[in-house]
Amino acid sequence: MPKKKKKKDETKGKGLKKLKFSEDLSPVAEILTTTFDEIESRSLGTSVAGIPVNFYDFDAMTQGLQRGSLVVLAGRPAMGKTSMSFNLARNVATLHDLPVCVFSLEMSKEQVTYRLISSEVGIEVGRLRTGRLQQDEWPYLGEGINTLGKTPIFICDKTNITVKEMVQRCEKIKEKEGKELGLVLVDYVQLLDGPNNQSRDEELSKIVIQLKDMARKLDVPVLVLSQLNRDIEHRCNKRPMLCDLRETQSLETHADLIVMMYRDEYYDPDTTQRGIAELITCKHRNGPVGTVKLLFEPQFTRFRNIEAA
Repeated sequence: MPKKKKKKDETKGKGLKKLKFSEDLSPVAEILTTTFDEIESRSLGTSVAGIPVNFYDFDAMTQGLQRGSLVVLAGRPAMGKTSMSFNLARNVATLHDLPVCVFSLEMSKEQVTYRLISSEVGIEVGRLRTGRLQQDEWPYLGEGINTLGKTPIFICDKTNITVKEMVQRCEKIKEKEGKELGLVLVDYVQLLDGPNNQSRDEELSKIVIQLKDMARKLDVPVLVLSQLNRDIEHRCNKRPMLCDLRETQSLETHADLIVMMYRDEYYDPDTTQRGIAELITCKHRNGPVGTVKLLFEPQFTRFRNIEAA
């Protein structure tokens, strides 16, 4: 009798292993069916591959932000990368009514909110902070705050947060909102905490892998901001390249999409490209690379499509 019981337990164990195996592997025929449906839908113009961000040329190049992908937005200081990331977060939350998680390791949640308001209502952050508004601007402020108040944007400004803690917070928001996340924003990767017993390069490499795992686990685009090396300042052509990514090559390896930001007027005040920001797609795992231009209004931390000007 004991032998039979042992045999039964062994069979049960094998069944569990078989279940786990089948969950990890999918037959290609099943994947092909889903893929064909996606291709057919897009051929009819009824869907795009990812989540559109309302910057038309950028959406055309990227087909929107892809779920499960790691997206890197990089640039030198004052290029507007933080402003761009907040614009993307606002657009995803507002246009698609999808929860957006903003992990701000550099600015407080109050500073982030001021920037969101400025972009929404077209009033400079400095005047918002001092309360020096014109009488006719108060209704716009009230309307903008009302609009932002309805958007599912969640801000965490904990400075020593880990990727594991980020995942936990995102899962809570998914449960609370009852829907998939639209975007996770991390500003910026070099400020994230990692294991203390490793070199900084090793820490960052592990962090990047964890961020990629988070994107896949939550099935959400994870947008990570990154600094660039100072070496760029010593070149004649200041436009950034992949080799300018700061401190770690792991970003270049694991990212699905890498976008560099550049504004010519920062280096040349007399340029004909004043008010123009370039989004330079240097790496695109699933599509083309190239440059997209947008209008940038730094006083409002706001980007706009050029044709809409």
